Amino acid sequence: MSDFKIAFCIPTYKHPDMIAEFLEQFMLGYIERGIDIYIYDSSSDNETELIVKNFQSQTEHLYYIRMPEEVHAGAKIYQILQKKGLKREYDFVWACGDGIRYPIKALDILLPQISLKYDVIHINAMDSEGIGCREYENCNEYFRDCAWHTTLCGALILNSNTILKDVCWEKYEKNFLRDEFLSYPHVCFYFNRFLELPRFRAKHISGYYSYTSKMKKRSGWYKDTFKVLADGWIKIINSLPDCYTDKDEVIRKLGKYSVLEDESAFLQKRIDGVYNEKIYIQYEEQLPQICDVPIEQLKKIAFMTVGQAELEMKKWIEKRHQNGLAELSAFLKKYPKILIYGAGLNAKRYAKVFNAENISYEGFCVSQKKAFENKLMGHQIYAVEELENDLKSYGIYLALNVENRKQVRSFLQKKGLSDQLFFSEELDKYVCVLSRDEDV
Repeated sequence: MSDFKIAFCIPTYKHPDMIAEFLEQFMLGYIERGIDIYIYDSSSDNETELIVKNFQSQTEHLYYIRMPEEVHAGAKIYQILQKKGLKREYDFVWACGDGIRYPIKALDILLPQISLKYDVIHINAMDSEGIGCREYENCNEYFRDCAWHTTLCGALILNSNTILKDVCWEKYEKNFLRDEFLSYPHVCFYFNRFLELPRFRAKHISGYYSYTSKMKKRSGWYKDTFKVLADGWIKIINSLPDCYTDKDEVIRKLGKYSVLEDESAFLQKRIDGVYNEKIYIQYEEQLPQICDVPIEQLKKIAFMTVGQAELEMKKWIEKRHQNGLAELSAFLKKYPKILIYGAGLNAKRYAKVFNAENISYEGFCVSQKKAFENKLMGHQIYAVEELENDLKSYGIYLALNVENRKQVRSFLQKKGLSDQLFFSEELDKYVCVLSRDEDV
């Protein structure tokens, strides 16, 4: 059980299936750990309400809050941050999207790291820049590193007694629940509120602690990607006080690390009708601010037909595929016996690719193994100490995120391994495209 009282608050709209999935798989585990669950529902029907009431028969720690259908998602988050509808006092409020999942195993790692000395606990499952686990006492440093990821509803756990105490909500609602900020009004709140605190302290936790429900294929604003990023996101960041610096880089990070990461992302959006010549003309000036893809390429993709975009997409994927396999093949010639380092989401993705290509691997390797973790996808999981004497005879594919890859590489190099460690950026791009619909 957690040492603190936590309200886990889920805003939802017409997603009864995802609410049912969450409650069925996680409700009791959350409650056993001292976390109360609140469902904030603005659906026009009562399907979600009936599901919640059914689960309420199992516990006194699940609550249903009915909200008007016309309430915007951003305004709903503000209601949660104001602690509307909460039945008791809580140390922390954790607002989380209805498709984001923090499994019980993740909670058991995360909860011991929570402390009242922090205003913000930031959980970053992506950690695209390899920040790792660290503390921030300078809100501008936190802004430069993490602002783009604070857009995710579920990433931040907020201290009720500091950041959510004595807030002038009338001011925040007046200033930020306006059309130009409604993409992410909670980001406006965070970075203005930080400046009102007597001191700022945040804890950034890196690791694959969350995933997206398979029921949620894409973000709710996918069709409005360019309105959200090229219009709303730019205005939000530029509206923040001047003490926040490097705003251009912060603006670019959200596109770069989420939905506009490379040429293939634009090709897919052209195929889906989300990106076209009209969007290009409308946002030609802003596009270079929200991604790293050259403007000439963006124009070319915008004026393609859907058929041309589909053909280019196939070429792009196949090029990454072949380049990655060529790099891997060269590595396998030196080390025909390989292990996949990791046993999480990335490791599973690479294992699927290896299986599809009939690439043999001995199993999975982890720094430390729990007693119950013996096999994954039919292959043995080994702890490093189990292979200590034989480790140099293996090639090791580092199927990890940026930060973990950096840490593991350093860890293994101290054991005398260097040439045996391998990771292909090209293969990673291929794997990321294959799993794009899996993540949001």
